Amino acid sequence: MGLTLLVVMGSQGATLLTVLAYAEREVAARTQEDLQRATRLFEQTSAHRARSLQQLLKPLTDDPVLKQLLLVGEHTAFAESLASRAEWGEGSITFLLGPDGAVLATSGVRSNIPTQLPEMTAQTRGLFATDQTIYELTSAPLRNPGIAAWIAVGIPITDLLADGAARLTGLDVTLFSTTTFGQIRLLASSLSLGERDMLMTASQKVADGMNYKLATHEVAKLFRSAQLDFIPGDGRVSVLLHRRVVEARAPFVQLREAMLQAAGVSLLGALILALLLSHAVTNPIRQLLLAARRMGAGDYSHELEIDTRDEFGELAKTFEDMRTGIAEREQQIVYQAEVDSLTGLPNRIHAMELLRNSLGEATKSGKPITVMIMHLQRFREIQSSLGHEVGDEVLRQTAQRLRGSLNAGHILARLEGDQFLIIASDTDKEKAKQLAGSLASALDAGLSVQSVNVTLDLCIGFCVSPEHGRQPDELLRRAAVAKNDAHNSAKRIWIYQNGREAHHVRQLAILGDLRRAVIESELQLFLQPKVTLHDTQVCGAEALLRWDHPELGQIPPFEFIPLAESAGCINMITEWVLEKAVSQCRSWRDQGIYMPIAVNLSAQDLLNDNLSVLIEHELDAFGMDPGCLVLEITEEAVVRDLEQAVRTLNRLRAMGTRISMDDFGTGYSSLSHLQKLPIDELKIDRAFVTQLPHDRRNAAIVRAIIDLAHNVGIEVVAEGVESTAALRWLRQQGCERAQGFYLSKPMPAEKFVPWMRNWEQLARKDQNANANANMNDSLILRPRLIT
Repeated sequence: MGLTLLVVMGSQGATLLTVLAYAEREVAARTQEDLQRATRLFEQTSAHRARSLQQLLKPLTDDPVLKQLLLVGEHTAFAESLASRAEWGEGSITFLLGPDGAVLATSGVRSNIPTQLPEMTAQTRGLFATDQTIYELTSAPLRNPGIAAWIAVGIPITDLLADGAARLTGLDVTLFSTTTFGQIRLLASSLSLGERDMLMTASQKVADGMNYKLATHEVAKLFRSAQLDFIPGDGRVSVLLHRRVVEARAPFVQLREAMLQAAGVSLLGALILALLLSHAVTNPIRQLLLAARRMGAGDYSHELEIDTRDEFGELAKTFEDMRTGIAEREQQIVYQAEVDSLTGLPNRIHAMELLRNSLGEATKSGKPITVMIMHLQRFREIQSSLGHEVGDEVLRQTAQRLRGSLNAGHILARLEGDQFLIIASDTDKEKAKQLAGSLASALDAGLSVQSVNVTLDLCIGFCVSPEHGRQPDELLRRAAVAKNDAHNSAKRIWIYQNGREAHHVRQLAILGDLRRAVIESELQLFLQPKVTLHDTQVCGAEALLRWDHPELGQIPPFEFIPLAESAGCINMITEWVLEKAVSQCRSWRDQGIYMPIAVNLSAQDLLNDNLSVLIEHELDAFGMDPGCLVLEITEEAVVRDLEQAVRTLNRLRAMGTRISMDDFGTGYSSLSHLQKLPIDELKIDRAFVTQLPHDRRNAAIVRAIIDLAHNVGIEVVAEGVESTAALRWLRQQGCERAQGFYLSKPMPAEKFVPWMRNWEQLARKDQNANANANMNDSLILRPRLIT
């Protein structure tokens, strides 16, 4: 009996130690995992909040009222108007910054008004501190090329932020900074007042020289914590994520008490029931050990089944309560990390995991799978005009409408902003087209949001695996390329075309290297001569660009110029061309040649209020007069903002530069524009000139343009001349000048003067031949001296 008792006691002790050790390690491991998950979730949420604030700022950077206040110098009114238009919440502040970070005006700041915030023009997120509050700043540049300024909005770091983070992460959150004297300053916390005092008291107990630091080992007595920067890389404000030691150890304490009670009862009954208990205890202990091992491995799915009413039943119940509690917290964290809170759909991260799983199943079954991206093209316009509350409801209703149009086998997720992802298994091209059409039809009826009927304009791009790829990132990228093609075309549904991704990558490479090409002079200035038709003399040249890329080779202007315009960096190219053109005119003047060069201007150039200042600067730098430049514009560029274009052209005309309307007769041609715009010449588009004089319709159009221009006092240039017959016909109609491949192809600038000397020599011979043969009404030219 004694031996049995000793065996029972030994087995009980071993069991207690084993279970408690497993439980202790499990509590520590799960607490650490909770802290790591909460840290990742806080960082993701903080980054998402920063992107959201940046998105909220973008519509204000295009606000015409704010831009007008800035243009007239009403900085204070600008800041107040900005504050009134943006609902950032109580206690927010606003700044208007100059390009160097100088504070031009503020709103909401009552003390410690800074004079400089240069870091907010170099980065879009930062911190600003007053005596009472620290603010999280978000900045954005005004996106008008004529306005060099930044706007910044600060939101105070308060308990509201800490409470929201605590609800999201499931842990207590404290934000603190270090004062000038090295002391810990508590900014916000989700802790109670008493716990805050305990935290600060523990934090101030340890001194490092004259400075105080957060007493990590003191705090560890109260909390299990993880510390990170509020803004990554900026250590001025730190975040502390807490789990109370008492709270973390509560399940373990309960377990320990229950097991001690069970052990006590077992020992008391061992004298009488030693033999019986030796068998009865073995099975429950084995189950407890297995349960502890499963929990130690992170498996919470198995329920602990010990159907007894003794101490082992209590122990099992305690284990089960601990298992379910930890499992619920983990599920909540996973849900928040994988689900879009607005629509309830999987977010981008979870969608990629679902796509990866679907591709694995499709590979096994050999069935195709479609990846589809839908973009609500007018969503930003709806959100900016009707408000973010309406915009959020539009997204929620759109998600519901799409979910109702898909079957259970389809996956619907929200990628970001106004884009949705659809993953359709066992769906080929034809089925995908039908599915895209049904989704578009489901949204065509519009939505009713707060008694407002909202009509959506959408585009859909999709690709099909395995034809277009087998990797999730690859398919998502190609569906995005197809979506962009749909956005840029008349069709709203577009399937990915092989090779389009390479074209997209090429465009990104061109845009990425364009600034370097300007700085390192990879661009070349080519000139195409213009000739007067009455005497065949060279009267000017048009500046054209060529780009010899070190890796991509020759890139034609029609490829990189539109990309530069769409990316908003065409002004950089215009500045380069103006400098080279004025420099070339100066070089010619030093050789005794007085001849203008025509430079093409884009729509963005006409919207630049500093264009006339830039041209004056270039002319002054080389000591040239404005007559050396002819500025060519198109009606397509003018109609984007006719009033602004007229103001800009009037300033340029007043300086003494000539204005030429390029590509006249195509696009947006309008007689009213001839009346409003200060134009010196019209350039007839090559589409009407190439087939002259044999094409009767084109001949009639060209004749009408020439007569119209002359009647309003405007000279005419014909481009695209391809034959002597065309030259003669144009001269007979009174056209003043011409250019085209028949006269000369564009040539490097350094070859222009030798070509002109040779042309003039041959032209004199032709004129003498005409005079001797009494052929004054004929026009004899020797074309393409340089090809």
